Amino acid sequence: MKNIHAFAINPLVLVAAGMLSLPAVAVFAQQNLIVNGSFEAGPAGSATFTDWFIGPADNNSNFGVANSNAPPDRAEQGTYYAYFHGHPTDGSQDCLGQSVNLTVGAQYTITYYLGTDGSTLGSGAAMWVVIGPSFGIDYTQDVLLTAYYPNSASALPYQKFTTTITATNANPILSFHAVDANSAILLDNVSITYVAPPPPQLNFGLASTDKVVMSWTSPTNAFLLQTNTSLLTTNWVTLTNQPAVLGVTNQITLPRPATNVFYRLLLP
Repeated sequence: MKNIHAFAINPLVLVAAGMLSLPAVAVFAQQNLIVNGSFEAGPAGSATFTDWFIGPADNNSNFGVANSNAPPDRAEQGTYYAYFHGHPTDGSQDCLGQSVNLTVGAQYTITYYLGTDGSTLGSGAAMWVVIGPSFGIDYTQDVLLTAYYPNSASALPYQKFTTTITATNANPILSFHAVDANSAILLDNVSITYVAPPPPQLNFGLASTDKVVMSWTSPTNAFLLQTNTSLLTTNWVTLTNQPAVLGVTNQITLPRPATNVFYRLLLP
């Protein structure tokens, strides 16, 4: 099991023996790649964000972490949350971000909750949520996930925002940029979780009298082909052969084994 992308996976996904092909079995843990996404590490205070980084504070900057469960100043999860109450008169936003480790080409679900603790009517309150290589709002390289424009005479309850993306950058920054002169925009329960691809079917066939072909559905080429001489041991060996993509399948051609051999696919 490889932990570089901070998700846990049950390694037993498929075994094929002889001319058999068996369905895949996979268990994926939904591990949050955001650290302290609910701000429960505290401490409460202005511009105090454990495990997050912030932009330069301007004259009218006002954001931080609060500990309260007295509506409308309340957390969506736990008792801590982030608030953004900076005035937009100097043309700046209060910015909060965190860098994450992703696998390029893999899919991830990004979720967070936004609300307000008072009137935003006619105030120009706004929050922009982006992900990309810059800690800013640069649409030449960043992706806008949400443009939140609360405009209400009263506080707005938390609203859940969810987006599924395909990673194009291995180390993007998820960032929040907000202004709210009259009240505060509230942020809580931020998460990024890996979306596991459906486990492919491993097939086994003869290419010739001395060759066998192991194949599985593409584009799931992230799976590794492994072999073992017994299902009673854990001595699985990862084959270094690169699969050839033929149509909608990945294929690896191997010498026909002289004895019984087991194969499986592993998603590291």
